[in-house]
Amino acid sequence: DLCKQDRNQADGNENRIKRRSFQSSCKLTAVSRCVKQLPKGFAEMRLRKKFSTSTITPTNDVVPWLAASGPLAYTPEAPPARDYYFQYGWILPEIFADDTDIKRHRFFGLMGKEDARNVYAFWQNARAGKVDQVFKKTGAITPLTVSAPIAVYRHQLYGRGDPGLMFIQHGSYQHIHSKDQPEIEKGIVYLYRGIGDSTEFNWLKFDVTALKNKNKEAWLAFVKTQGQVLSDSVLSFNSIHDRAVRSETKIIRDRSHMSNDLAKKNDLDVDSDGFPGLLWETHHQCFGMEHWVAERKFGPNYVVCKTPVTNIRITTWFAGECEAKVLDPNRVEFVGAVGCKVKEVSE
Repeated sequence: DLCKQDRNQADGNENRIKRRSFQSSCKLTAVSRCVKQLPKGFAEMRLRKKFSTSTITPTNDVVPWLAASGPLAYTPEAPPARDYYFQYGWILPEIFADDTDIKRHRFFGLMGKEDARNVYAFWQNARAGKVDQVFKKTGAITPLTVSAPIAVYRHQLYGRGDPGLMFIQHGSYQHIHSKDQPEIEKGIVYLYRGIGDSTEFNWLKFDVTALKNKNKEAWLAFVKTQGQVLSDSVLSFNSIHDRAVRSETKIIRDRSHMSNDLAKKNDLDVDSDGFPGLLWETHHQCFGMEHWVAERKFGPNYVVCKTPVTNIRITTWFAGECEAKVLDPNRVEFVGAVGCKVKEVSE
């Protein structure tokens, strides 16, 4: 009787194990079915380990790195030991277009190390302790003002050995010829804008303290929007590239116009014919950080201006044209114009 009881108990245990196995299999099938129904690229994104991409410190400063704390808070003075943290497809999958294969090597948002040789060489030097900082400043966000974080280091131009500068901001890099940035040690950056055959370049100027009613609200909404995108490196990267539209940028979210959507949520009328729309349009005007871009690629007429380096947002280098955009148009000083003149436009 005891043997029979043991056999019955064993049979019961086996049946329970089979039922549990079947139930687990059903659950896995259901999960798999749900994952397949997600947008392409989303499943991989959700299944990956999530790193903090917040750029805000406990003192409310904004750092220029990928994060203020955690594994992505590495700096040239304290570089990561592993190349893993340079592969954006693995650590920042949210910056890529849905049809981009993020399982492939995407060093700094591109492909292999050879494609990113300038930036990779910079970090190899950093690992060897060869760091030459020129300028670094955290960003700051207040209800009325916003400044961007930026870090600049000396780094020879690849292949030529000419003096160069490496600009770093939230995962974006620009490798710029030193001769085009004569005041960078003072925290001043020179910007160049080609305007083709046009003889006039319009630029918005206004007194923030004199703004009234809807224009004042528009400025506050603009500052709030910029503060939001600067507070997270993924938002920052996506916003500065959201209308890049180059053949080299099709793997990222280069035509999402996500900053428009964010601005509208903050009640900034970016489509307005008045001050709000003009403010937004001025912000999205692109400048080159090297002289040749304005003169030879978008000239022959061009303007030259300078502004605090904390007043610019930079695209990463493979977007082309050494691009930068300005945050506060009032902090821009025009110092030259070839074949044209600058006309200030008020609110």
